[in-house]
Amino acid sequence: MNPRAMVSLTFDDALDAQLDRAIPILDLAGLRGTFYVNLGSASFTNRLVDWRSAAAHGHELGNHTIFHPGVSSKAWVTEGIAIDNYTVDRMRVELDAANRLLQAVDGKAQRSFAFPCSNPWLGRPGWPRRVLTRLGLDRTRLMGWVDRFGLDIGSGLVDYTPLVRTAFPAARCGGMAAQDVASVPPDRHRVRAVSGDGETFESLSAAVDLAKERGAWLVLVFHGIGGGHHMSCDLQAFQRLVDRLAGDPEVEVLTFLDAARRTWPEAVPA
Repeated sequence: MNPRAMVSLTFDDALDAQLDRAIPILDLAGLRGTFYVNLGSASFTNRLVDWRSAAAHGHELGNHTIFHPGVSSKAWVTEGIAIDNYTVDRMRVELDAANRLLQAVDGKAQRSFAFPCSNPWLGRPGWPRRVLTRLGLDRTRLMGWVDRFGLDIGSGLVDYTPLVRTAFPAARCGGMAAQDVASVPPDRHRVRAVSGDGETFESLSAAVDLAKERGAWLVLVFHGIGGGHHMSCDLQAFQRLVDRLAGDPEVEVLTFLDAARRTWPEAVPA
C-alpha cells in the first residue's frame, strides 16, 4: 500500500444538506472538503454566514459559476441559464465575478473550479445532437459516433477549458469509474471524479482501497448527503466512509486545491 494515496471529498451546488450533515461529520473527524458553490443559489446566499464559517474552519469554497448553466434540454434550465446561449466572454465575466465574490466571503485569492454538470462545452450543438437528445438517445452509441466522426453538422459548441486554464490553478471535470483512477491525472484542468451519489459504503471503500494500491489521487463528488437533492449519498454510508478515512494512516484527505498543489507543486503554488 502507498502511504501517499490522497482522497479529496468534493460537494456540488452549495446545498443545505452539506452544511447541516456533511460539514459537521467532517469537522468531528478532523477532515476538510471542497464545496463547489454556485453563488446565485438561495442555499448559498441565505446561509452566507455558515459558508464563511466553513471556510474559516479549513474547507475550500470552489468556484462553480454564479448561475450553474446547463444544457437547454434539461427540465430545470431556463433560457437565461442555458449554456447553449453562453459565449466565452460571457463565461469569462461570470467566472471572474464569482471569484471576486468568493474572495469577499473567504478572503482567498486562489481556488479551484468545477465545471457545472461536468460539461466543458458552451454554445449550441448541431442538429444531429439536438435530434438525438430529443429522442432520448443522447447516452447511446449513436451520440458517440456523432462526436467521434465529427458528424454534428452546424455545431456551435466551444470548449471553454482554455478560459478555465487562465483563471484557475486546477479544475474538476467529468466523472469516471473507480477502476480508472490514476496516480497523476493527465490534465490538471480536467481532473475526473468518481461519483459518490447513490453508492454504498462498500463501493466507496473499495474505491479508496484501489487508490491506495495505485498510490493515486481519488476525487469523490457528492451532491445531497442523506437527502436534499435527487442525487444523494446515504447518510450512514457517508458517515462510515468518513470514519474509515479518518482512521486510515495510509490515506491523506486533502481539499481539491491542496491535492492539486501536492500533485503539481510547480504549477499550483501555495
